[in-house]
Amino acid sequence: MTTAARSGRKRRTYASRVPPDERRTQLLDAALQLIVAKGHNATTMDAVAEQAGVTKPVVYGVFANRVDLLAALLRREQEQALRQLLAVLPDDLDRRPPADPGAALAGVLDDFLQVVRQAPDRWRCIVMPMPDMPAEFHAARERGRAVVTDRAVHIAHWVLGSLGAPAELDPEIAAHTVIALFEMAARLVLTNPEHFHPDRFSTAIRAATGLAARRS
Repeated sequence: MTTAARSGRKRRTYASRVPPDERRTQLLDAALQLIVAKGHNATTMDAVAEQAGVTKPVVYGVFANRVDLLAALLRREQEQALRQLLAVLPDDLDRRPPADPGAALAGVLDDFLQVVRQAPDRWRCIVMPMPDMPAEFHAARERGRAVVTDRAVHIAHWVLGSLGAPAELDPEIAAHTVIALFEMAARLVLTNPEHFHPDRFSTAIRAATGLAARRS
């Protein structure tokens, strides 16, 4: 009988060895899950270790401290969110204006909401209010929103110009309105996915733009 068995103590469970990049991803995913579930203030090194199912030394083996971990998470989520957003926004409207702007807008919204459903924790941090969000996270969110707004204003200029829209239809106002619509749709899809399916939004946009076209 071993000494551990005689003493009645359990052997300590150690995390299995995994490649460094995989471990880093595991810990960042755990931190993101904690932020969504309990807030930024609750996302400590101890909590991340428990969430990931590893010991605290494993976390410290990848990140120097909590500040280092949260900074890495911020960089990852900002880069991936921007990449996802810019991928669904058309970038060729100056060469190929949409024949049906309503259908084009509905298609972009549908693509965006599919992205939101694929990475719900990421998008909760972006579109949902988070009272304890650190200043650097808030600033990063605003910087990302500014990039998307610039692209949306550019798109609005070309679409409205191709339609011969009146000058009173301000492209910047139109862009901000569309962004607000997208954010509202994302919040509803995240908080009540069974009731608010992405198809409902794209169908409603197609119907609304079709009605407006018939009345013009």
